[in-house]
Amino acid sequence: MEKGQIKIPEIVLDIMKKRGIRDEDMEEYLSPKPQKAYDPFLMRGMKEGADRIFRAVDNNEKIVIYGDYDTDGVTSTALLMRALGSYTSNLSYYIPSRMDEGYGLHSDSIRRIKDGGADLLVSVDCGATAREEVEFAHEISLDTVITDHHNVGEKRAPGILIDPKDESSGYPFENLAGVGVAYKLALALSAERPLPPGMKYRLLELVAIGTIGDIMPLTDENRTIVKYGLQLINRGMGCPGISRLIEMAGLDAKTITASGLAFGVVPRINSAGRLGDATVSVKMLLAPDRAQGEQYCRRLMEMNDRRRSLQEEAYEICMPEAEDQMKDWDFLLLEAEGVHEGILGIVAGKIKEEVRRPVVIVTPSGDEGLWKGTGRSVSGVNLYEMLNKYRDLFIHFGGHNAACGFTIDRRYIPELREGLQKDMAAIFKEDPDVFDEPVPVDEVLRVRDADMELAESLKLFEPCGQGNEMPVMGLSGVEIRDWRFLKNGRKYARFTIFDGQGYLNAVLFHDAERIWQMAESGDLLDVYGKLEINRWNDRCTVQMVVDGVLPSGGLRSDGSRQ
Repeated sequence: MEKGQIKIPEIVLDIMKKRGIRDEDMEEYLSPKPQKAYDPFLMRGMKEGADRIFRAVDNNEKIVIYGDYDTDGVTSTALLMRALGSYTSNLSYYIPSRMDEGYGLHSDSIRRIKDGGADLLVSVDCGATAREEVEFAHEISLDTVITDHHNVGEKRAPGILIDPKDESSGYPFENLAGVGVAYKLALALSAERPLPPGMKYRLLELVAIGTIGDIMPLTDENRTIVKYGLQLINRGMGCPGISRLIEMAGLDAKTITASGLAFGVVPRINSAGRLGDATVSVKMLLAPDRAQGEQYCRRLMEMNDRRRSLQEEAYEICMPEAEDQMKDWDFLLLEAEGVHEGILGIVAGKIKEEVRRPVVIVTPSGDEGLWKGTGRSVSGVNLYEMLNKYRDLFIHFGGHNAACGFTIDRRYIPELREGLQKDMAAIFKEDPDVFDEPVPVDEVLRVRDADMELAESLKLFEPCGQGNEMPVMGLSGVEIRDWRFLKNGRKYARFTIFDGQGYLNAVLFHDAERIWQMAESGDLLDVYGKLEINRWNDRCTVQMVVDGVLPSGGLRSDGSRQ
């Protein structure tokens, strides 16, 4: 089938239909121009926030941007530093330490900001539920504009709040990242007093990276944001620091995808905040030239190496306790003394993927008797709702359906664990399939269908990520031949897939030893994964990056097995 000048294979059209992509939405996938962009003034608080900022600019008041230490937070901070910096030089930023302060607004930090001469605090990626802290800021005559994207709940911050998840927000898309909300604020400011030529476009690089880094769904307006932010990077028009960091990660800015940013760039940006000094990432993003960007990129590379080492150590400590709790419970709350708190989320996520259960890890925070917790959850369990039931036990608490963080007095950890484990048991009793994940296959193919035309057409789904995954193709009842372990201690492998009519090259980056044993049995198998174009020595071929291999059971494109 042809749409305009683009020929689209029926397989791709079928996948789009299954995903609910209507004909009227097709243009967003095919057009080189933005299709989904909403008026920022549809969001409650936007006009009031822009007006307060311009009053600060006109009166030469000092503005402080209060950020967060993850990729979403630092890109949000850098974005508003650039945007507001075009209106005033009486501007600075503050990012709390993950170890010393933790996530969100803190009264002690607010007092220091006020004592430093600030008149207006503009938060990014935090503050929606910081009622007491914002009230304290107002008591000491520090005005606030709170921009956030987290759930608001009952502890809604007073004053000007700009958050698409606010029930009364009125904005048509609630899944913006924090940096997306910051960008909307920049657009609102520019509507009254235009930003410098090209800045609105160049800022999309930061919005794309922050949106990917916070694992927000790449649908609707987010898809437009990331799509055009990636174009900016691919064309070499991004900031010098990001361009250099991509190079140092061994990637090519001209061809990097959302997945490449997620796995190659975001962890390096996050490493600064995880190890205590997120300002390194902000300085990298704001570096005016390649030379200055280089020095911060080198620090980020070093921090990321350190992060990896700490992560491996923490996993070795936490996994035995997880296996022990799995004998009796389906909600894992792990106590991990001596583990660096900056990598708890990564470790919780890794264990969650292995055991297919929600995982929370707590460790001492440094304050007497206080512990910090970080959790990750499987798709069928809303972690925010589960933990929110015990909000009264927490000193600080916030997060999303799949990821949360909190601070708690250690005395209450047993009560929290017991409550969560009982709640999880009740959920499991009501829905015994809550932990089951369907085999994620969009379409079952014959090998001969996996050709260059199909592989090229699948790029229409880019940028791919949460909520808009790259389509997964299944091959049912096939043989695995020509097995070759790659280096890395038999963790990776190459092989060919044969379905009786044709061959397809495949590569595997996990679980190779177990799958090799399946292949050696000679039984027919089901293989599923993503098609990509492999370029080597000026030769292009189609290959499958394998996600999984199962005993042959009639794989179907609805994700089930007959």
